[in-house]
Amino acid sequence: MRRNLRTRAILISSIAIMIFSTAIGAFIYYFASNTIVENISESLTEIALLGSKAVGSSLKGSLEVIETIAAEELIKDPNASPEDKIKSLINEAKRKGFARISITDILGNAVTTDGIKLYVGDREYFKLAIKGIKNISDPVTSRVDGKLIITFAVPIVNGEEIIGVLYSTQDVEVLSKITDGIKLGPRGRSYIIDSMGTTIAHERRDQVSNKVNIILDWEKLGFDESIHDFFIDMQKNEKGAGQYIFDGQKTYAGYARIPDTHWYFGISAPKAQVFKSIDQIYFFVGFLLLLIIIIFSAAQFYIRILRKNLETEKSIAAAAIDAANLIIIGMGREGTIFEFNRYAEIKLGYNKEDIAGGLKLEDIINPDAAPSYDKLMEHIKNGKSLNSLELSLKNKTGDNLYLLWNLNLMPGYEDEYFEIVGMDISERIKIEKDLIESHEELTSLYEELYASEETLREQYEELSEKEKSIHKLAYYDPLTGLSNRINLEAGFNSSVLNKDIKAALLYMDLDNFKFVNDTFGHSLGDELLVRVGENIKETVKEGYIAARLGGDEFMILITDYEDLHEIELFADRLLKNFEPNFHIGNTSINISTSIGIALYPDNGSDFKELLKCADIAMYAAKEAGRRNYVFFDKNMNDSIVRKMKIQNSMKKAMENNEFSLHYQPQYEIASNRIRAFEALLRWNSPEHGFVSPADFIGIAESSGLIVPLGEWVLNEACDFIRHVIDMGHENISISVNVSVIQLMQEDFLSMVDGVLKNKGLKPSYLELEITESVLIENIDLNMKKIKELRELGVKISLDDFGTGYSSLTYLRELPIDVLKIDKSFIDNILSTGEKSGLAGSIISLAHDLGLEVVAEGVENEEQLKYLEWYNCDVVQGYLFSKPLPGEKAIKLIP
Repeated sequence: MRRNLRTRAILISSIAIMIFSTAIGAFIYYFASNTIVENISESLTEIALLGSKAVGSSLKGSLEVIETIAAEELIKDPNASPEDKIKSLINEAKRKGFARISITDILGNAVTTDGIKLYVGDREYFKLAIKGIKNISDPVTSRVDGKLIITFAVPIVNGEEIIGVLYSTQDVEVLSKITDGIKLGPRGRSYIIDSMGTTIAHERRDQVSNKVNIILDWEKLGFDESIHDFFIDMQKNEKGAGQYIFDGQKTYAGYARIPDTHWYFGISAPKAQVFKSIDQIYFFVGFLLLLIIIIFSAAQFYIRILRKNLETEKSIAAAAIDAANLIIIGMGREGTIFEFNRYAEIKLGYNKEDIAGGLKLEDIINPDAAPSYDKLMEHIKNGKSLNSLELSLKNKTGDNLYLLWNLNLMPGYEDEYFEIVGMDISERIKIEKDLIESHEELTSLYEELYASEETLREQYEELSEKEKSIHKLAYYDPLTGLSNRINLEAGFNSSVLNKDIKAALLYMDLDNFKFVNDTFGHSLGDELLVRVGENIKETVKEGYIAARLGGDEFMILITDYEDLHEIELFADRLLKNFEPNFHIGNTSINISTSIGIALYPDNGSDFKELLKCADIAMYAAKEAGRRNYVFFDKNMNDSIVRKMKIQNSMKKAMENNEFSLHYQPQYEIASNRIRAFEALLRWNSPEHGFVSPADFIGIAESSGLIVPLGEWVLNEACDFIRHVIDMGHENISISVNVSVIQLMQEDFLSMVDGVLKNKGLKPSYLELEITESVLIENIDLNMKKIKELRELGVKISLDDFGTGYSSLTYLRELPIDVLKIDKSFIDNILSTGEKSGLAGSIISLAHDLGLEVVAEGVENEEQLKYLEWYNCDVVQGYLFSKPLPGEKAIKLIP
């Protein structure tokens, strides 16, 4: 009975502790929840700010590029023709990686680089730009291809007058790609809304394409009203955070306005994700609670052992009990009190005379101690002693006194008198309670601190990772890992600008990279750019900054160099690293680079000025033959201006029939008759005078004008030879030079075939002259084109042999009919040096390969005799005739 009562007391105590601990845990959970909500709100706002800056940097970079193009002389020249401006913009679009660029007049009539004409005068971006305000538009539907786009628009200013607007478009998808990379956890999401609340970037692209507007359509979409209230608050503030119900879950979100726009960047995370860690901690609290209950039960067991020891000590101290601090009560079988010692009077506050014989023990027990009292009376009834019984009494003032009792059977009283001896354990009970409460308080405090520490650590680590990711998006090229223009300019401004040190900016552009993209696809082109970036990383020294500007353009900033020799050595090393082929998969690509170099502060006082000079020097390097580097000088700018004027004049020249063909005869040595004429292009400009082909052919190639000009040359040359044939000279053919740009056109073969059929000429009457550089630059594709031309019946001549690669190894593999020896070899015939016999060796080799040989640049009889000795087939040069207009050339035919 006594054991069951004690077990019940322990169980009740354990339940009480559990209830109290649960209440404390709920309080801690509430406190920790509020702390986490505050922290996550701050964190989401900070991430939204970083995300808005990343988007703002991307938008600002695109807007600055359009602003730079709008400042070019040709674009802001009111007298320049729209066609010339569009051609220039086509080149800029390719260089800068834009899908299209458009230019408008002051009324809003626009022309795109796709050749599409449309009206944009009603567009808001046009209205702002024509007022002199450069801007980025809210997403609109493109009138060109129906896609959802954003527009970068700037005014075109000539002096102080606005003459039109220049703008480019960008698929709104680029914004969603940025938000895809900025998320808080697996269930978090980022998005962008415009000034009206319309979604313009989201991981669910249908919300973008359907122009979902949360503010206007929240009821139709079935959203909770809290979402509508959150987005209304967003429109009123620069940044902030809040919460709403989405898909039945509470969701926390932060937002920040994107710089220089009326758009907002938002980021959200559901409560289940945010509170995942604190729920785990709460489970841990429950586990600790169970452990405390087990410890408490063990303590009760230990107390029982102490009580047994107390009974032993009581027997030993029986002789001194009167002097001890023990409560002694003598009572009868029914519980009537007869004896009450002095210590009992002190503790309980009753006088012995007041209670002896008139008060029962049950009258002063604590009501909660009734079970213990019943146990005591049961032992008295059965005449059994009892040890260590906890039975609390009420003193005279009503306070509880906790006592530990022993029941002694008094011999000689015949079971009519019993004595109970009690020891006051109130202080011990109080200490036990205080210890339990202190332990619980310390445990709760530790759990609270541990939970806060873990939550803050996780948030810090997550924020640190997001910050690194956003920083990488804002300052590094995602394809190559190199710095981007923003990062490079920042490095220049911090380490070079306004400091007394020297710096050099190297501007690199890959030669014919567009051909790689068009031929092998953009995927392989991107892989090539990655390999080029790795090549540059391996080449640069410590302290240099390498960056990708965009497309196939790279930049390297060298600071605090010793002398120009250091720059030259580095540029040479860059060029040599491009000499081996790049092997990507099963494809081997030979590509070179041209480098322009500008020096600070000699060529520019800030980064933009230095970049412009390096760009001009790079173009000079390309015109000088590519695969080299050129330092900027002031004369280059004059050269660029002259070339732009020539380019602007070339279109008018075709319309005004300023171009003409001259024909130089080719004589067959064996028969001394004219075997063919070579058609040579001439331009006598009213504005520039006679312009050398060396000056305008390269410009025609870079501007794309070589394609219509080349077709005009082919038509004119075929008309000439048709006339010659109609005169009865059927054994004479025409030779026409072909540019690599022409050969790269998909319709080149069909164009040649169409001209021949239109003129009624057999293909054998046409010979196309192709230089070594054309063949070697993209040998696989060009070999295929040339084979198709030969299958058509057109003759192929390899022009200027010996001035390029001059590899005899590949010569026997080329699909050609005629080999033309360059004039430089003919000039060496009469010299006494080692090169004097090279022409004869080339003739012998060509005959061994079954090729016909033409020697060009023959100017005297000694050269002719040499060529006759080596059985050269055909000669041409000033010894026979200079190039002549068609009427005069025909008179040379006997």
